[in-house]
Amino acid sequence: MRAAALAQIYQDFELRGLEVFRGVHMQAADTADEDQGLNAQFTAVLRAATELVAEIELVKSDISPCFPPHWAIEVLWSACVAHVCSNQIIQQIGGPDGHALPDLTVTQLLDLVAWVEFFRETVEEMFPAVATMHATQKAADFEKKPDLFASSGKEVDMDTATDNLAWVNNMLWEVHRLAQEEFLVRTRTQSEEWLQNVYNADHSKNQSADGKLTTSLCEDVFSLAAVQVTTIRERLSKESEALVMAVCLIFSMMRSKQIHARDGFLQDLETCCAASNDFTRMSEKVEEVVQELSDECEFTEQDVATLEASSGELLAVYSADAVYAAQSVHIYIFEPIREAIVEELFGPEWEENLTHNELALTLTRTLEDFMGDLEQFIDDFMLKKAVDSLVSSSVVFYVKCLLETAEKHRSNKESFFISNHKALERISGDIKVMRQYFDGLVEDLPALRKVIEKEFEILTTMLELMSIAAEITDSDASDFILVMHKKIQDIDITKHAVGDLWHLVNPTQERAVWELVESMEDTLLAVVPPDASLAQQAMDRSQVPGLRLDEMMAMHYIDSKRRRPVKPGAVERMRKMWGQEVAGEGEDQEGVDGEEYAASP
Repeated sequence: MRAAALAQIYQDFELRGLEVFRGVHMQAADTADEDQGLNAQFTAVLRAATELVAEIELVKSDISPCFPPHWAIEVLWSACVAHVCSNQIIQQIGGPDGHALPDLTVTQLLDLVAWVEFFRETVEEMFPAVATMHATQKAADFEKKPDLFASSGKEVDMDTATDNLAWVNNMLWEVHRLAQEEFLVRTRTQSEEWLQNVYNADHSKNQSADGKLTTSLCEDVFSLAAVQVTTIRERLSKESEALVMAVCLIFSMMRSKQIHARDGFLQDLETCCAASNDFTRMSEKVEEVVQELSDECEFTEQDVATLEASSGELLAVYSADAVYAAQSVHIYIFEPIREAIVEELFGPEWEENLTHNELALTLTRTLEDFMGDLEQFIDDFMLKKAVDSLVSSSVVFYVKCLLETAEKHRSNKESFFISNHKALERISGDIKVMRQYFDGLVEDLPALRKVIEKEFEILTTMLELMSIAAEITDSDASDFILVMHKKIQDIDITKHAVGDLWHLVNPTQERAVWELVESMEDTLLAVVPPDASLAQQAMDRSQVPGLRLDEMMAMHYIDSKRRRPVKPGAVERMRKMWGQEVAGEGEDQEGVDGEEYAASP
């Protein structure tokens, strides 16, 4: 009697499940459009499977107590649900290997992932042992209804039933993995497409009441990102690992696109300011998205850590690019400065007639004019970064002009200047004018003081070395060569730079100073050991062009055609260090035998 009753209940349970799905298939068959019918069928199958899985708890709480405990009614129902639902799902996706998964839409893939997670959570909560079991049932048996009864037929074989549930659970988790992989591939493709469209679009330009420049880039990017994330959130559970993986993938795609597209936004001063503000707002939006997800979802600690790591990488790119954009304004500010003063700087007019350092004043007044725009266009924090870049750029610009002047000087006997004393007074005055301008900004930008001290040290050091070379002061050149090398940190560049300073004011002693620097080489290398990473850092995407003195000097000397009393190999080392192709025959001007130079005493 008991055996027959159990068998009948088991059969009725199976029929109940099959009846639910039969109705689904009949309804889908009535749909005229084939594609629409397939989509409707898949959605209906998942809905029916959800309904049946949800009844597992109902059977346990309301139906099972009506039968003797050893009948294990909830086990019978769970086994039927697992068998019927898994078969229906496997048919929908083209078999256990998921051959039809590429044909599903993104929302269908999400629904499938969510359903498997719901099934797994329900079964493992009802039967905790299933979570750690490796089933013995073979994959070929999934279409066959499992025999759950002991040999007597009067009771459920719990080991067999549990093993069956474990097998279905593990098989569906593999389906979950396949569907998740397909969904992530689809998410990557979609993200790439919409990011390409957003970044290539014309963005509306805006200026706030207080003058801050922005574009619609931030809103355009994050509105579409929000649509994608919202779609995923609505389909998956609050604790779904797939949700975290999808969001991290979207963040990764956003980061990659930003890395490749950043420079296209930096076309002039105003676009640099707008981009800096946009990138800052984008970094803030990342934090908002992560906070919202954390508040509304139920992630594990590991998932939270994964999400924070991914969002942190994206936030770091946006933040660094905001600084990069702000500092890039120096490129467009110094364009008119170079056009206005570079031809006359260090020339006879500058030396003899511009007694009030008019060219340096032209530089600072131009900076002052642009500062008015910067104060209006970008926020206060980025303004500080922009001003930092102007300090560095001013020093690099002045040194570059000085080195270009040395390059033009062809005499190995006479000073380039009419009067060394007067020229050095002009240089000292130029440095004073530039420094006074930046010192005047310190009250509003206190942190600028350290930047000024650091950057202007090379100018005062070079001035002192030129004074020594011109025999105006009797200080020890070795002390200032050491200070200069600490700033430049490249022994070959230091040699070239010191030689150029002597070449400008006392070229007859250029060979002697080369020999002096070479005699100091061990000491200089001990103080500042060679570091190949310095050149690599200069080529990092976070380094704004034109702000590194060592890079400017290296490029200048690699391109230089002036003959110097230097041992062979120095320029080749610089080329190798700074990633430049070796020049063709005739371009290397090293290793001169010294006939054009006066012999050192």
